Amino acid sequence: MPKVAASERDAFYEGRRTEIAEAALRLWAEGGFDATSMAAVAEAAGISKGTLYLYFPSKQALLEEVLRRYSLLPNIQNLTANLAGLSFEDAVHGFVRAAWRHLSEHRDLVLLALRELPSNIDRARQAAEHILVPANRLIATYLEQQLGAERGREISFIVAGRGLIGTVILLFLTQEMLGAGRFLPVDEPQITDTIAQVFLHGVMGSGETKG
Repeated sequence: MPKVAASERDAFYEGRRTEIAEAALRLWAEGGFDATSMAAVAEAAGISKGTLYLYFPSKQALLEEVLRRYSLLPNIQNLTANLAGLSFEDAVHGFVRAAWRHLSEHRDLVLLALRELPSNIDRARQAAEHILVPANRLIATYLEQQLGAERGREISFIVAGRGLIGTVILLFLTQEMLGAGRFLPVDEPQITDTIAQVFLHGVMGSGETKG
Protein backbone atom coordinates (compact mmCIF):
# COMPACT_ATOMS: atom_id res chain seq x y z
CA MET A 1 0.00 0.00 0.00
CA PRO A 2 1.49 3.41 -0.95
CA LYS A 3 2.53 5.85 1.75
CA VAL A 4 -0.01 8.63 2.19
CA ALA A 5 0.29 11.83 4.20
CA ALA A 6 -1.79 11.74 7.37
CA SER A 7 -3.85 14.74 6.20
CA GLU A 8 -4.80 12.91 3.02
CA ARG A 9 -5.23 9.41 4.44
CA ASP A 10 -9.01 9.42 4.95
CA ALA A 11 -9.67 10.77 1.45
CA PHE A 12 -7.25 8.24 -0.05
CA TYR A 13 -8.84 5.27 1.73
CA GLU A 14 -12.35 6.41 0.81
CA GLY A 15 -11.31 6.88 -2.81
CA ARG A 16 -9.79 3.41 -2.90
CA ARG A 17 -12.93 1.85 -1.36
CA THR A 18 -15.01 3.61 -4.01
CA GLU A 19 -12.80 2.27 -6.81
CA ILE A 20 -13.12 -1.26 -5.45
CA ALA A 21 -16.89 -1.01 -5.04
CA GLU A 22 -17.32 0.34 -8.57
CA ALA A 23 -15.13 -2.41 -10.03
CA ALA A 24 -17.03 -5.10 -8.12
CA LEU A 25 -20.40 -3.79 -9.20
CA ARG A 26 -19.34 -3.66 -12.85
CA LEU A 27 -17.96 -7.20 -12.82
CA TRP A 28 -20.89 -8.66 -10.89
CA ALA A 29 -23.32 -7.09 -13.34
CA GLU A 30 -21.42 -8.60 -16.26
CA GLY A 31 -20.59 -12.06 -14.91
CA GLY A 32 -22.55 -12.62 -11.71
CA PHE A 33 -21.60 -12.48 -8.04
CA ASP A 34 -20.67 -16.13 -7.51
CA ALA A 35 -18.73 -16.44 -10.78
CA THR A 36 -16.56 -13.38 -10.08
CA SER A 37 -13.53 -13.97 -7.87
CA MET A 38 -12.03 -11.46 -5.47
CA ALA A 39 -8.84 -11.71 -7.55
CA ALA A 40 -10.77 -10.49 -10.59
CA VAL A 41 -12.17 -7.57 -8.58
CA ALA A 42 -8.67 -6.68 -7.37
CA GLU A 43 -7.30 -6.75 -10.91
CA ALA A 44 -10.14 -4.55 -12.20
CA ALA A 45 -9.51 -2.09 -9.36
CA GLY A 46 -5.77 -2.02 -10.14
CA ILE A 47 -4.63 -3.43 -6.80
CA SER A 48 -3.32 -6.74 -5.46
CA LYS A 49 -5.62 -9.34 -3.94
CA GLY A 50 -3.88 -8.86 -0.59
CA THR A 51 -4.57 -5.13 -0.67
CA LEU A 52 -8.21 -5.79 -1.50
CA TYR A 53 -8.58 -7.90 1.64
CA LEU A 54 -7.21 -5.03 3.72
CA TYR A 55 -10.26 -3.03 2.69
CA PHE A 56 -12.81 -5.83 2.61
CA PRO A 57 -12.10 -9.01 4.60
CA SER A 58 -14.60 -11.07 2.60
CA LYS A 59 -16.69 -11.10 -0.53
CA GLN A 60 -19.81 -10.72 1.63
CA ALA A 61 -18.35 -7.58 3.23
CA LEU A 62 -17.74 -6.15 -0.23
CA LEU A 63 -21.32 -6.96 -1.28
CA GLU A 64 -22.65 -5.20 1.82
CA GLU A 65 -20.55 -2.15 0.94
CA VAL A 66 -21.91 -2.09 -2.60
CA LEU A 67 -25.48 -2.32 -1.27
CA ARG A 68 -24.74 0.49 1.19
CA ARG A 69 -23.23 2.77 -1.44
CA TYR A 70 -25.63 2.12 -4.28
CA SER A 71 -29.36 1.74 -4.27
CA LEU A 72 -32.00 1.01 -6.86
CA LEU A 73 -33.68 4.16 -5.58
CA PRO A 74 -32.31 7.64 -4.96
CA ASN A 75 -31.79 8.88 -1.42
CA ILE A 76 -35.44 9.25 -0.42
CA GLN A 77 -34.68 11.46 2.56
CA ASN A 78 -32.75 13.96 0.44
CA LEU A 79 -35.31 13.76 -2.32
CA THR A 80 -38.29 14.52 -0.08
CA ALA A 81 -36.33 17.45 1.37
CA ASN A 82 -35.65 18.75 -2.15
CA LEU A 83 -39.36 18.45 -2.98
CA ALA A 84 -40.43 20.43 0.08
CA GLY A 85 -42.60 23.37 -0.85
CA LEU A 86 -44.05 21.68 -3.92
CA SER A 87 -47.67 20.64 -4.11
CA PHE A 88 -48.29 16.97 -3.35
CA GLU A 89 -49.02 16.27 -7.01
CA ASP A 90 -45.87 18.02 -8.24
CA ALA A 91 -43.82 16.20 -5.57
CA VAL A 92 -45.07 12.78 -6.74
CA HIS A 93 -44.23 13.64 -10.35
CA GLY A 94 -40.80 14.84 -9.21
CA PHE A 95 -40.16 11.65 -7.26
CA VAL A 96 -41.08 9.40 -10.19
CA ARG A 97 -38.87 11.35 -12.60
CA ALA A 98 -35.95 11.29 -10.16
CA ALA A 99 -36.34 7.56 -9.47
CA TRP A 100 -36.45 6.75 -13.20
CA ARG A 101 -33.41 8.92 -13.87
CA HIS A 102 -31.55 7.24 -10.99
CA LEU A 103 -32.28 3.78 -12.41
CA SER A 104 -31.08 4.91 -15.84
CA GLU A 105 -27.82 6.14 -14.32
CA HIS A 106 -27.26 2.91 -12.35
CA ARG A 107 -27.83 0.24 -14.98
CA ASP A 108 -25.00 -1.90 -13.60
CA LEU A 109 -26.83 -2.16 -10.29
CA VAL A 110 -30.10 -2.98 -12.06
CA LEU A 111 -28.31 -5.71 -14.04
CA LEU A 112 -26.82 -7.09 -10.83
CA ALA A 113 -30.23 -7.21 -9.17
CA LEU A 114 -31.82 -8.77 -12.24
CA ARG A 115 -29.10 -11.41 -12.44
CA GLU A 116 -28.68 -12.29 -8.76
CA LEU A 117 -31.84 -11.66 -6.76
CA PRO A 118 -34.40 -13.97 -8.42
CA SER A 119 -32.27 -17.07 -7.74
CA ASN A 120 -30.97 -16.14 -4.29
CA ILE A 121 -33.60 -15.55 -1.63
CA ASP A 122 -31.04 -14.55 1.03
CA ARG A 123 -29.59 -11.79 -1.14
CA ALA A 124 -33.10 -10.72 -2.15
CA ARG A 125 -34.03 -10.37 1.51
CA GLN A 126 -30.84 -8.43 2.20
CA ALA A 127 -31.61 -6.07 -0.68
CA ALA A 128 -35.14 -5.60 0.65
CA GLU A 129 -33.78 -4.83 4.13
CA HIS A 130 -31.16 -2.33 2.92
CA ILE A 131 -33.06 -0.72 0.03
CA LEU A 132 -36.81 -1.32 -0.03
CA VAL A 133 -37.78 -1.18 3.63
CA PRO A 134 -36.05 2.14 4.52
CA ALA A 135 -37.36 3.78 1.34
CA ASN A 136 -40.84 2.39 1.99
CA ARG A 137 -40.91 3.80 5.52
CA LEU A 138 -39.80 7.26 4.39
CA ILE A 139 -42.36 7.43 1.60
CA ALA A 140 -45.12 6.21 3.95
CA THR A 141 -44.17 8.93 6.45
CA TYR A 142 -44.25 11.53 3.68
CA LEU A 143 -47.69 10.32 2.53
CA GLU A 144 -49.04 10.55 6.07
CA GLN A 145 -47.67 14.09 6.44
CA GLN A 146 -49.33 15.13 3.19
CA LEU A 147 -52.61 13.23 3.39
CA GLY A 148 -53.24 13.04 7.13
CA ALA A 149 -53.92 10.33 9.69
CA GLU A 150 -57.61 10.09 8.74
CA ARG A 151 -56.71 8.95 5.22
CA GLY A 152 -54.21 6.59 6.83
CA ARG A 153 -57.08 4.82 8.55
CA GLU A 154 -58.66 4.18 5.17
CA ILE A 155 -55.60 2.93 3.30
CA SER A 156 -52.14 1.62 4.16
CA PHE A 157 -49.50 4.23 3.40
CA ILE A 158 -46.91 1.43 3.53
CA VAL A 159 -48.70 -0.42 0.72
CA ALA A 160 -49.27 2.80 -1.24
CA GLY A 161 -45.59 3.75 -0.99
CA ARG A 162 -44.41 0.29 -1.94
CA GLY A 163 -46.83 0.28 -4.85
CA LEU A 164 -45.28 3.48 -6.16
CA ILE A 165 -41.73 2.14 -5.76
CA GLY A 166 -42.68 -1.19 -7.31
CA THR A 167 -44.37 0.39 -10.29
CA VAL A 168 -41.32 2.49 -11.13
CA ILE A 169 -38.90 -0.43 -10.78
CA LEU A 170 -41.06 -2.93 -12.68
CA LEU A 171 -41.74 -0.54 -15.54
CA PHE A 172 -38.04 0.30 -15.80
CA LEU A 173 -37.02 -3.37 -15.78
CA THR A 174 -39.50 -4.40 -18.45
CA GLN A 175 -39.22 -1.30 -20.62
CA GLU A 176 -35.50 -0.60 -20.48
CA MET A 177 -33.75 -3.82 -19.42
CA LEU A 178 -35.89 -6.68 -20.77
CA GLY A 179 -36.60 -5.11 -24.15
CA ALA A 180 -40.32 -4.31 -23.97
CA GLY A 181 -39.50 -0.78 -25.09
CA ARG A 182 -38.44 -2.11 -28.51
CA PHE A 183 -41.89 -3.57 -29.12
CA LEU A 184 -44.04 -1.12 -27.13
CA PRO A 185 -42.10 2.17 -27.36
CA VAL A 186 -43.18 4.93 -25.01
CA ASP A 187 -41.24 8.15 -24.40
CA GLU A 188 -39.70 8.48 -20.95
CA PRO A 189 -41.67 11.66 -20.05
CA GLN A 190 -44.92 9.89 -20.87
CA ILE A 191 -43.90 6.85 -18.82
CA THR A 192 -43.06 8.85 -15.70
CA ASP A 193 -46.09 11.13 -16.11
CA THR A 194 -48.41 8.12 -16.45
CA ILE A 195 -46.97 6.39 -13.38
CA ALA A 196 -47.49 9.54 -11.32
CA GLN A 197 -50.97 10.20 -12.73
CA VAL A 198 -52.17 6.65 -12.08
CA PHE A 199 -50.76 6.73 -8.54
CA LEU A 200 -52.48 10.04 -7.82
CA HIS A 201 -55.79 9.63 -9.65
CA GLY A 202 -56.15 6.05 -10.89
CA VAL A 203 -56.62 4.97 -14.47
CA MET A 204 -60.00 6.76 -14.71
CA GLY A 205 -58.50 10.05 -13.63
CA SER A 206 -60.57 12.61 -11.77
CA GLY A 207 -63.56 12.40 -14.09
CA GLU A 208 -66.81 10.62 -13.39
CA THR A 209 -67.06 6.85 -13.78
CA LYS A 210 -68.19 5.93 -17.27
CA GLY A 211 -70.92 3.32 -17.43
